[in-house]
Amino acid sequence: MNATYAHVRDHAGWLDLSDWGLVRVIGSDRQRFLQAQATNDLRPLQEGMGVYTAFCSPTGHLLADSYVLEAEDGYLLLLPPAAFGTMLERLSSLIILDDVELIPLQEGLGVLSLQGGRADEVLEELGLEPPSEGELRHRRQFWQKVEVRLVRCARTRWGGYDLILPFEVHEEMKTALIATEVLPIAPELYEVLRYEAGIPLYGVDMDERTLAAELGPTFEARYISYTKGCYTGQEVLMRIKARGHTNRTWVPLRVEGEQLPARGMPIAASDRADAGWITGAVRSPLLEDAILAWGFVRNAYTAPGTRLQVQTDPPAEAEVLHWQ
Repeated sequence: MNATYAHVRDHAGWLDLSDWGLVRVIGSDRQRFLQAQATNDLRPLQEGMGVYTAFCSPTGHLLADSYVLEAEDGYLLLLPPAAFGTMLERLSSLIILDDVELIPLQEGLGVLSLQGGRADEVLEELGLEPPSEGELRHRRQFWQKVEVRLVRCARTRWGGYDLILPFEVHEEMKTALIATEVLPIAPELYEVLRYEAGIPLYGVDMDERTLAAELGPTFEARYISYTKGCYTGQEVLMRIKARGHTNRTWVPLRVEGEQLPARGMPIAASDRADAGWITGAVRSPLLEDAILAWGFVRNAYTAPGTRLQVQTDPPAEAEVLHWQ
């Protein structure tokens, strides 16, 4: 039995993120090394803190998004499945004379994500204490004699936690969650939850053809520092910021009709056939079960209220939304 939308909203559900990649970064040069690659500033991090970041090519295109945790004289990186292998290879190739070691942890550790309106209460029932307030704050503690790291990580509108723990106790943790009426979140429901939260997924909504700044101001504020100094792709991103904008932005749209637009479906404006394209679409309870789509739209058409057409058969009217 899987969780429903209402169950996650009013109680909680869990996601199995075992296919995401975990990497531990150690060595005396680890901060300097990662600082030269990551789009966000790692210098303010202290034990128990974390930051969202991205990794870019020299042209400013996205190679991965990630979070980085300061943990026990090292960093922990969590990378999405579509980027994990290539990012690990890329970072490894950049280590030349640096005192840096990358240790893949995916064979032993995996992530279960507890999300929903009462996630705090569920942790209490499990005998776990949440980290201090603040996104990506984290702490280690023991559960069933095994070390678990709890990370504040909002993957839905209601917030939640990533639990990083050994695979050997994943089934035991899942059983304990189900015993507290926390049910698994099916991929189809998570698509709804993350789009309602405005969270892009690497390999679906963004890839190596996407400029980091095209994800919009919310992504920029969370993932990109324009004051930290040099990193791969910084020159291009700074040039975009100085110019004032990219050519397109990832925006939400309310789409009329019954047909869910497919990924890649073209978006047209009244005066331009190639105004953009869809990256994904769901039926959204927040919109009373209307269609919520996200897509890249040329900036001339991104103002909330702008009317567009999605080139389904027949074409569907769409409106750019203001989304928070």
